[in-house]
Parts: sequence; C-alpha cells; structure tokens
Amino acid sequence: MSATGPGFAAEDLTLSERLQLVFYAPRTAFDAVRDREMAFDWLVPALLVCAIGLAAHYLTLDEMTNLDSPAVTEYLQGLDEAGQQRYQQSAAMLRTHGWMMVPVGYFTSLVLVGWVLMVMGRSLFQAEVSYRQALVIKAYAALVIGIEWALSGGLVLMTGDPGIQLGLGALLPAGAAASLGGRVLMAINPFDLWQIGIMGVGLSALVGVESRKTTAAILVLWLVWLVGGVGIETLSRNLTPPQ
Repeated sequence: MSATGPGFAAEDLTLSERLQLVFYAPRTAFDAVRDREMAFDWLVPALLVCAIGLAAHYLTLDEMTNLDSPAVTEYLQGLDEAGQQRYQQSAAMLRTHGWMMVPVGYFTSLVLVGWVLMVMGRSLFQAEVSYRQALVIKAYAALVIGIEWALSGGLVLMTGDPGIQLGLGALLPAGAAASLGGRVLMAINPFDLWQIGIMGVGLSALVGVESRKTTAAILVLWLVWLVGGVGIETLSRNLTPPQ
C-alpha cells in the first residue's frame, strides 16, 4: 500500500516512511506524529544527520585544512590579509576540534530552534505545542542539512575547492562578499529556505493554521536573526585590530 495512497492511516506509518515523506509530502509526515510524543521521532533523524556531517567532515578534512595544497593556496589568494588569518585559524581548529563542531552545532540549533517553535505555537498561534513536538519539527526539517552536507562535501572532494558555495554567495563577484550585503547573500542558501518551508508545514500541522502563515512567521524570524548576526559579525571584524 502506498504511504500516500487511498486507505492508509498516517499514524500507521513507520519512522522510515515518515522520514522519506518529509521531502515530498511533509504534511503527511507531520500528521503522523501530531498526536505522538516519542523521543526517537526526533533523536533518530538527529543522529542520522550528525553521522552524515561527521562523515563529510572527515572525508574533506585534508582538502579543507592543507594550507599547502594548490586549491587552498589559490583560495587564500582571493582573500584579504584578515580573511587569510581567519581561514588559517579555522583550519587549525578543524584539525584539532572539528569532530566536535558537527554534533555540538547541530544539537545546539535543535534545542534553540525547537524552543522557538514551541513558543511561536503557544504565543503566536495560541495552540498547545509541546517541546518534544517542536523538536520533531526541527529534526525532520533538518534532514535537509544532511543533503546539504553530503552535496557540499562531494563537491569539495571532486573539485578540491575549500570555498564551495551552495547559496547566493556563488553569484557574487570577487571582493563583493566583504560588504554587509555580500555577507547576507552568502548566508542565504536554498537549503535554509527548504528547511524553513518544512518547518512551516510542521508547525501548521500542529497549530491548525495555514502553512503560508506559519512559514511566513518563521521566515521573518530567520531573516531578523540572519541580518542581525551578519551585522554583528561585520561590526566585530571592523572593530578588531589586525594582528
């Protein structure tokens, strides 16, 4: 029986089926967990994405951190002195602590975004949304990150280019990324927008509001966070004296 065909019950879907549906029928996937609060619904996809991220990290570590490689040397030549210093510091950190960055960064995002989604559901849409349900929304949507990491890692391995851009930053001319607008564009990629769309559908399924409204609310918050974060980073870099 098809997972989306006539006669199926959403609550009878297996976890594997729900995770697949996230990509082409997310509403069905979230309907299946709307009345359930099971830890593995968010823990399994979280561990899956972390595994993909760690695999991509280890497979591309040499390409990203070998400062003597032709690809890295060419990439560094396109940066200013401050940018070169930041890359060298990042490369050293990846070598020593890079394995921690994937799970720590992922689960920090999961916890914080889950909390934001819960607060939005309760305060903005006046619905009963549990924290575990909010974690499921974020964890399901974050499966998109696994695709992004796998794709970017594959491109780095194929090209040797450590500066692979999957978002709007790829369209910027050389030097344009240093401006505030350039940094904002570099921070926007289709995987983020895809993830926001899935979270909007998930929140809609829980609060009973049209998905365009929940998606718009999440998008506004994301834009505020993105522009604010980039602005603070740019200001910090401008105020930090060169070493």
